[in-house]
Amino acid sequence: MADIMAGVAMSHSPMIMTSEAAAGDRGKQFIETTRKMKKWLEEMKVDVIVLISDDHFNSYFYDHMPSFTIGIGECEGWGDWEIPQYKIPVEQDLAKHILTTGLENHIDFSFTMKMKVDHGHTQIIHFLNPELNMQIVPIAVNTVALPLPTMDRCFQLGKILRKAIESWESNKKVAIIASGGLSHWVPIPKIESNKPEDQELIRILQNGRQEIEQLEKYLETRKARVTRIKSGPVNEEWDRLFLQLIKDRDFESIRKWSTEFIEENGGNGGQEIRNWLVLSGALQEFESELAFYEPIPEWITGMAIVKFVQSFSCGNIFNSVRERLR
Repeated sequence: MADIMAGVAMSHSPMIMTSEAAAGDRGKQFIETTRKMKKWLEEMKVDVIVLISDDHFNSYFYDHMPSFTIGIGECEGWGDWEIPQYKIPVEQDLAKHILTTGLENHIDFSFTMKMKVDHGHTQIIHFLNPELNMQIVPIAVNTVALPLPTMDRCFQLGKILRKAIESWESNKKVAIIASGGLSHWVPIPKIESNKPEDQELIRILQNGRQEIEQLEKYLETRKARVTRIKSGPVNEEWDRLFLQLIKDRDFESIRKWSTEFIEENGGNGGQEIRNWLVLSGALQEFESELAFYEPIPEWITGMAIVKFVQSFSCGNIFNSVRERLR
């Protein structure tokens, strides 16, 4: 059976790619911590990363908005925010096994054999797996288009994810990585907005990418909405509360958080902590270590990196013995 070796939960921000220097020493520390996480995964000889993130109205729109999507075939990046348009190597056997295990346990994934992912996924690849020497199972969670899956449902998905990985007939080593959050407010209009300046974008959000007549102009307009923000609000108190609950393994409290509570305290971008809840459901028995946290308004996000390591237990002893016998 496959082994889950570790987990990493990490914030992403497009501003890292366009305004890295603006964050000063805090930004440098974040980048340095990503290097340490990359080295750690390599030292453990991880073969496969199950990568949980979200789409930012690049692949999924209101004309078709699945709660959970898994890529089981080809996968490539959109190349947004100056990140390479990666051709991502998918571990198709594990992806299909997760899909089937989900269906057998009341998790009805949407699935695709031609998945495209944006910076939510590819920024993790950029920092942790740029050589693409670890295969990927890409999973996308809807964190942008109401109604959103509940926090509890995301946690339940994580439990089934672990069941699938541990029942996969392979001796490969697996890491689970969640990308998103923490608090940030994204300048995307609400779908019910009546402001004239929002109507063109809302039309696209409602009807899908096929409504985009001039793609380059559309992408530049979206980019300008974000990059014109030189400093964005970050709720450090709420971020630290969330991180403490993760450390304390108080998942019961987080699972009760409503969409409204998260938006009020963490912003519309804070809804991405659902990705962390999927990881937490899978690795709820692991110990977590806060590797980095800083509120970085220049990147309009509370930036955190948390490392999840196996607790010492009889199960770990068994896995250690099994590893030596391989």
